[in-house]
Amino acid sequence: MTPPLVAPGIRRTSSRIVLVHTVTFKQARQLVPILIPIVAGFGFGGGLTTIALMAVGITVLSLAAAALSWWRFSYADGPSSVVITRGLLSRSVRTVPNDRIRGVEVEAPLLHRLFGLVRVRVDAAAGAAGEDEEVVVDGVSRAEGDRLRVAVLTHRGTPADEPSPEPVEEELSRWDNRWLLYAPLVGSYLALPAAALGALSRVLDDVPGDPVGDLFDVELPAAAWAVAAGVVGGALLLLVAGSVIGAAIVNWGFRLTRRGSSLVAVRGLFTRRHTELEIDRVRGVSVSEGLGMRLVGAGRATALVTGLADAARRGQLLPLGPRDEAWSLASLLVADPGPLRAHPAAARRRRIIRALVTGLAVTAGGLVLGARTGHWELAIAGAVVTVLGVLLARSLYAALGHAAGPRSFSVRRGWLVREQIVLERRAVIGWQVRQSWFQRRAGLATVTACVGAGSGGYAAVDMAAAETPSFTAAASGSWARALDPANQR
Repeated sequence: MTPPLVAPGIRRTSSRIVLVHTVTFKQARQLVPILIPIVAGFGFGGGLTTIALMAVGITVLSLAAAALSWWRFSYADGPSSVVITRGLLSRSVRTVPNDRIRGVEVEAPLLHRLFGLVRVRVDAAAGAAGEDEEVVVDGVSRAEGDRLRVAVLTHRGTPADEPSPEPVEEELSRWDNRWLLYAPLVGSYLALPAAALGALSRVLDDVPGDPVGDLFDVELPAAAWAVAAGVVGGALLLLVAGSVIGAAIVNWGFRLTRRGSSLVAVRGLFTRRHTELEIDRVRGVSVSEGLGMRLVGAGRATALVTGLADAARRGQLLPLGPRDEAWSLASLLVADPGPLRAHPAAARRRRIIRALVTGLAVTAGGLVLGARTGHWELAIAGAVVTVLGVLLARSLYAALGHAAGPRSFSVRRGWLVREQIVLERRAVIGWQVRQSWFQRRAGLATVTACVGAGSGGYAAVDMAAAETPSFTAAASGSWARALDPANQR
């Protein structure tokens, strides 16, 4: 159903969004800081009657706030800009030029889907100072959401009764449910079940007595250890199951396609998200692999898009899957710069020396303490830290690398999460070269490519200082030769 027009070119969202916002108390939640002191002042002397009256009052207040918000909200999309008008007492008109729009996301939470509605988010590099959210049109039909998405991405307004022809669609990747087995190896998917275990432990703390300690009754040692093993196994099973379920809820039905000049990603079990990005805005790709993911050959791929909000989620090309699949998608968007070049041996020595200094300091302290008290635990721990530190230092060095090709360049770093960035030459807007006193002594430098996408800067850590001018020039252009000390005299 086409939203009603209140004036030529100006549109309103569906009135059904009032019910959605009433049920979720979207506008009424902003009044909670005001209601708390009022409730505290009057108390709950009326018992259940007071609680029922408050529930009715809050519901009516939510309905009124949602109705007023819907009545005073309108939007318009034209050939040059998108205009959002909102507010009752304080009116706000926000205009976003079409050439500042970076992408569009159409999402349909479960409640919206029940009412046949969607929410359209427009990513634009034109936010006002202190503006937290992007342009959001909440509560339009699926057909209107698709029309608005096409209109703003093609930089022209298309009337709802004259749909534009759909461009040719090419599927790049499709979710395989077997990839859910990688989920327990990703820290972000373990966060929710870990929080659930933390809440469960707090509940156990509130139980009278010591239920955990009681398991280890000296009279039943075998049964106590069996129960303890069951508890630990159950906790691990909860972590694994929770991470798999969380990954399934977020990524179910993930599908990445190329539609004309745009990348389109659709995913989600309860909340379906339809994210569309202009390929011309893509400046590079990030492929990350956690420690556990590297052991099984898994990876994640994310597009680095200029001016994109919440880029870690909206820019995902492959949320989770085989490493080869991630690199295959990356090569479709950015040219391969070639094999990485290892950093000099001085970079490895720096890491090993730092590990040795820390480990030997702990060991020396443990030896002194052991000689005085007879307890050698700290000395043993120091020796273990020294050995593990050296192994970690070598792994950190092995993760370093950089490469520069005809059309792109790449940098890599990280151990717990190894991330390799491949960027187009046109992405670079500046270079930063830093050298600490120790780096200067070792002939090393940290070179950071400043870009207008992703995190804003990506560094080649501890590369040979003598290579800096040639690498920056090859990775961006001859203008970067100004970094050569010989050209600064």
